[in-house]
Amino acid sequence: MKVAEFGQKMLTTRSLILKDKLQLKTQLKEVSNFIVRAGRLSFWHSHFAKQNFKLNPRKFGWNYWRSIPLINKEDFLSIGLDKRLSDVKEIIRRKVLGFILQSTSGTSRATGPVLFLKKIDSLVDGQLHQKGNRILILYQGRAISLRDVIAVTSRGQSLVVNPFMFSHKMIKAVKEFNSDTTVTFPSSLLYLTSSFAQVKRMFSSINYALLSGDFLSQKQRALVKKNFPQIEMDLDYIMTEVDSIGICCRFLKSVYGANAYHPYQQRIVELIDIDKDGYGEVVVTKMRPIELAFIRYKTGDVARAIKQRCKCGSQWTLFLAGRKNMDYIKSLGVLITRAEIERVFKEFYKQIEEWRGQVREVELNGVLVGELTLLVKLHNRLTDKNLLKKLKEKISTKLLLTPRKTLIMLAREKKFMPLKIRLVKQFPPTAKKVLLQKIVD
Repeated sequence: MKVAEFGQKMLTTRSLILKDKLQLKTQLKEVSNFIVRAGRLSFWHSHFAKQNFKLNPRKFGWNYWRSIPLINKEDFLSIGLDKRLSDVKEIIRRKVLGFILQSTSGTSRATGPVLFLKKIDSLVDGQLHQKGNRILILYQGRAISLRDVIAVTSRGQSLVVNPFMFSHKMIKAVKEFNSDTTVTFPSSLLYLTSSFAQVKRMFSSINYALLSGDFLSQKQRALVKKNFPQIEMDLDYIMTEVDSIGICCRFLKSVYGANAYHPYQQRIVELIDIDKDGYGEVVVTKMRPIELAFIRYKTGDVARAIKQRCKCGSQWTLFLAGRKNMDYIKSLGVLITRAEIERVFKEFYKQIEEWRGQVREVELNGVLVGELTLLVKLHNRLTDKNLLKKLKEKISTKLLLTPRKTLIMLAREKKFMPLKIRLVKQFPPTAKKVLLQKIVD
């Protein structure tokens, strides 16, 4: 989807705060007070000291805001959870069962899972979870969202199912649960619908799907609507650490389909290091509760933005493009990882100078299957056809997409398309090197 098609000029400033001038003016004093109070907490005091940053409230303005040091998951690991626990001890004492520890994955291979302290109230507010009383949660065991479990158990009944351990025997049991809502990743939902013809019976009672944690392609959306015309879908931009970042309103869905969001009003959303194509890294600030605040948190997501008044009243729209130095992409029950591709590429380092990967879903005999296209730049512009054939064979045979199955095995089972390799003379120079990209057309 090209923003230019809608007559909007892309904004290419080096950084942007995605709020209009009136919002920035009215919020200035509130944000200034927030920064002063947060600076007294041990966690942020430690962070600012590490970055040699001295807070000066008298200078505060939005240009000064941009000088406040950024923070990422690596910083949270190095500062330590004990600083957060120290800051929050007073409010924990008042309501000890009001908090949980929740793990999130690392930003890159260098960062392992990170524990964050979360306030339960912030997990369950908002109207999205109020749409259902009997909720089917479709997540793998290691990825079950504590947010959704807490939300549905506090407001209704829930059934948690691992879609990738699903079997024909489970369809009747799930149907008898009679869900009215499902909470899941788009890839999990499409995996079930593409793998089990009888799954329509299981979803016959579901009227609403809350999707998160992944892109929703136009093909995925069309197939869900074809098979389940009664289901209303919402795809919002949510992260474990900071909860809601973006909201997809009904007007955005009618124009862009999916993956377009208005910045959530209760966050300060920024784009930094914006390149000439309008892409920058998403930075988000969450102010409440102050003891668990996030100040200029680098999400690792790459996006672009346009300023265009929507019928709902919002002025800014954010389009997600992927993750900076993307390490993995989920697609219909498989995980395509940068590390695994690089492992297989090792024996070709003398031939391959640079690469990118594109992952999409394509329709095959009425179901969606995954497809991987590798864009390869060879050293000295080599055009050896035998080398390309050898590359295709080696990668397909060795590239693991599940713990036990390679790409070629899944292609033989008609669950994945054969590998595609395309030669590229030159990749466009960009500071946002998204090595693996999800194509959502």
